[in-house]
Amino acid sequence: MKLLQGTISYPEVKWGKPEDRAKNTPLIDIVDEIAGVGADGLELWGRHLDGLSDAQVEALAARIKRSGQKVVVFGAYTDFSSSEDALKSTLDGAARWPGLSKLFGFRLVRIFAGAPASAQATEDHWRRAVGGLKRLAALLKGSGLTCAIETHSEQLADTVPGVTRLVTEAADKCIMINYQAMANDPAKVPSELDPIFKWVVHSHVSLARDWNKCAEVTVSELARRGYNGPVTVEFCTGSLPPEGEAFSRPKAIEGMKRNIADLRKVLSAR
Repeated sequence: MKLLQGTISYPEVKWGKPEDRAKNTPLIDIVDEIAGVGADGLELWGRHLDGLSDAQVEALAARIKRSGQKVVVFGAYTDFSSSEDALKSTLDGAARWPGLSKLFGFRLVRIFAGAPASAQATEDHWRRAVGGLKRLAALLKGSGLTCAIETHSEQLADTVPGVTRLVTEAADKCIMINYQAMANDPAKVPSELDPIFKWVVHSHVSLARDWNKCAEVTVSELARRGYNGPVTVEFCTGSLPPEGEAFSRPKAIEGMKRNIADLRKVLSAR
C-alpha cells in the first residue's frame, strides 16, 4: 500500500473564492519543504494549478521531480450531474488531463460525481452523470488514465447504492472508486467497503478535526482485503486549524509526517 500526502493540506485558503485562493503560497515554493514527511508520493490538489501558465505548470512538475517526489494522483474538480453547463465545463477540463499526466506522471485522477445528494437526485441527474462518465471514458480512451469517483457527502456518490449505480451504469474499466468513509463511523467502514471493494483504486483518509476516527480502520480494512494501491492522507493533523486560529504550514507538515508514520505502524502491526 502506498501512503500519499495530499497537497490540499498546505494552502492557507482551501475553499475560499478564487481571488482568495490566489493569495496562497504557490506550491512550487514549498515542494522541498514537504519532501521529507515519509510519504510514497503526492496527490496533487487540482486547484494548485489554477491561474498558472503552461510554463509555470511545467516548472512545478520539474520542481516536484527534482525534489524526489512523484505525483501519483491528480485531484480534479468535476461535476457530471448538476447541470449541462457543469458537465460541459467538466469534460472541457478533462481534455487537459492526458497532457498533465505526461508532465507529472500520474495515471489516476480523483473525480467528483457532482451534486445533488443522492437522496435528492432526479432521474435527470443520474442520466446526465452516467452519460457524462461514459463520455469521459471515451475522451480518455488510450490515455492510460483511470478515474476514481470519490464517495463524498452531498453528491450522487454519497452512499454505497449511489456510487455502485454510477460505476455499474458507466460500465467502463477506467471509471472506478475513490473510497472515503461515508458515515464517518469506524464501525460502518467494513460494511461500506464490502460491496464496492472490487472497484476501489484509491482511498482518502483524514486526520484533521473529527474526521480522524475512520483513518486507521480504513487503512486496516483495506489491507485486510489485500488492497495494495494508494491511500492519501487528504487533511493531516494541523491542516485545518480551529476557527480563529491561523494556519501554520510548519505544524501541518509536522502533522503529515506524524500521520504517515502512524499509518505505517497500523500496516506493520497487521
